[in-house]
Amino acid sequence: MKFLPDNCRLFNRKSYFCVTFLQKLYLKRFEQNKPGSLIGIFVVLLLLVPLLNWGQSSINGEDFQSRLLQNIHQQVFEYPWSSAAFFPGNLELASRQTIKRQLKSAKEYAHNPDAFETCFSTLNNLPAPDKAIFIKNFYFYRPGIVSELAKAGLSEELQYLPATLSAFNIEAKSPFKRAGAWQLTHFQGVLNGLQINKLIDERLNVSKATHAAVQELKKNEALFDHPKKAMLAFVFGKTQIKNLCRRAGGDKCSVNELLEVAPKEMTDFMAAYQATAAFLSQNKFIPEQELPKTAEAKVRIQTHFDQISAVLPISTDELRFLNPQFPYSIIPEQASITLPEKLKQDFLFLQDSIYNGVDSTLFEVVAQKIEYPPAPNRQYVGEKVKDLEIEGKTKIKYTIKSGDVLGFIAEDYDVRVADLKYWNNIYDERKIQAGKTLDIFIDDENADYYRNLQQETAKKEEQKTVVPDFASATLPGIVVPESAKKVEHIVKSGESPYVIAQKYDGVTPEKILEWNSVSDARRIQIGQKLIIYLQ
Repeated sequence: MKFLPDNCRLFNRKSYFCVTFLQKLYLKRFEQNKPGSLIGIFVVLLLLVPLLNWGQSSINGEDFQSRLLQNIHQQVFEYPWSSAAFFPGNLELASRQTIKRQLKSAKEYAHNPDAFETCFSTLNNLPAPDKAIFIKNFYFYRPGIVSELAKAGLSEELQYLPATLSAFNIEAKSPFKRAGAWQLTHFQGVLNGLQINKLIDERLNVSKATHAAVQELKKNEALFDHPKKAMLAFVFGKTQIKNLCRRAGGDKCSVNELLEVAPKEMTDFMAAYQATAAFLSQNKFIPEQELPKTAEAKVRIQTHFDQISAVLPISTDELRFLNPQFPYSIIPEQASITLPEKLKQDFLFLQDSIYNGVDSTLFEVVAQKIEYPPAPNRQYVGEKVKDLEIEGKTKIKYTIKSGDVLGFIAEDYDVRVADLKYWNNIYDERKIQAGKTLDIFIDDENADYYRNLQQETAKKEEQKTVVPDFASATLPGIVVPESAKKVEHIVKSGESPYVIAQKYDGVTPEKILEWNSVSDARRIQIGQKLIIYLQ
C-alpha cells in the first residue's frame, strides 16, 4: 500500500520527516489490523493537506496569480484609487475579436503557451473595478518609467516588469525581503542610491525606486547583453542566471535556450510577464488631464504628517500617497517631503506653526519584540559559540573594528541585531571587542557581493598611516589619508554618528567613532567637538 506522493520536493525537510514517520507507522498498523487502520489512513490524509503547502516558498504560477489578484484588489479600497475623481479619464478595453486575434499572435512568442494563456485569462477575467484600477494604475506611473528607461537606453518593454511583480501596489512585500512596486531587495536599493533605515524606505516611493531599478537593470544588461536576461537576473539573481547560461551552452545562449533548463518558477514568471505585457498593451487608459504638479520641500526638524495636515489643507492620506517612503508618517530631520506644488510656499511660510504643533506620542515607533523559541542549538550565556549552519544561508566572518556597534554591522549586512546576538551568543552588545570575529549568515545569492565588499573595504583601509598632530586630539595609530581636510563638528541635539555622517560626503559613522576614539556611540554628548576628515 502506498498513499504518499513520490515527489517529496513538495515538502520541506521538517514536513518530509513527519510524513515519512506517519507512513511507516500506519503501514505497520495496517499489517497488524487491516480494517482498523483505514480510519488511521483517513486521518493521515487529512494531516497531509496543510503539509502539501509548506514547501511552496518560491514564486510559481499559482502563487503569482494569487498575489497579483490580492495586490490589485487591495488598491480598489485604498486612497486615492477608491475615488473616481482621482486621475479621471476614459478606459478603452479591447474587443473580444481583438483580444482573440492578438492573443493568438502573442502565444506564438511565449515560451510556455499554456501558462501564458492561464495568466492572461486571469487578468482578462478580473472583476470590472479591479481591471479598471490595474489599467489606470499602470498608466498613472507609466510616463515616469518610460522616461527613465529611455534615459538609460533600455528596452521600453521593461515598463511591464513592476506591473507583473506588484501590480503597482507600493505596499507589496514578499517573503524574500523585497518591497515596493519594483520589489527591490535591500542591497539592490542601497547599492543604487536609495535610503533605507528605520524611518525611511525609498523602495516604496515609485519614482525613486524606478530610478534605482533602472540602474540595476542597466548593470545587468551590460553583464548579460540581453534585456530579458537582465530582467530575469533582476528577479532571480545574477548568480542563478550565470549558472543557467553555462548549462544552456554559454553566455551567448538565447533566452529560449536558457528557459529550457530553467526551473519551473522562472518559466512561470516569464509567462506571467508576457501575459501582463500583452494585457496592458491591448487595454488603454486615456487621461483627461495632466497629472498634478508636485514640489519638494525640506523639513528642518523631525515632523509628523499629522502636524502638516493640521496646518495645511492636505489630508494625511494624500501625504502618505505622495510620500510612501515614510512608513511611520514621520519625516526625519533634513529629509525632503513631496507636496502639491501650490502648497509649497504655504509650507515654507507656515513652518513654525507646523513644527510647534508637536505631540511626543506621534514619534513613538513601536517595534514588535521577537523571541527565539527554545532549540537544541540555542546558545546560552557563558557557553562557547557553536558552529551553526542555516539552510539557504552562507556564513561569513566579520572582524570587529574599533568603534563598531552591532547596529551599524546589522545595517551594512541587512540582518537584524537580534540575529547577530543569537548567532554569536552575545548577551550584552556593549561588550563586543575589536579584533574578535562575528558569524553573519546572509542569503546564498548575496554571498559574493558581501565578500567583495569586505575585500574592497580592507583595501581602502590599507592606506598610508600619517603621523598625527597630537594637538588635534587625534590618537596615534589612526589611519588618515594624506590629502584629507580636518574639520570640527559640534554635536547638536538629536545627532548620532549616523546622522552626522550623512552631512559629509564620504564619511561613515564607523570612521567618526574611530577618529575620535569613541567606543560607544551613545556616549556622544551635545556640545562635544568631533574631528572629521574630508577627502
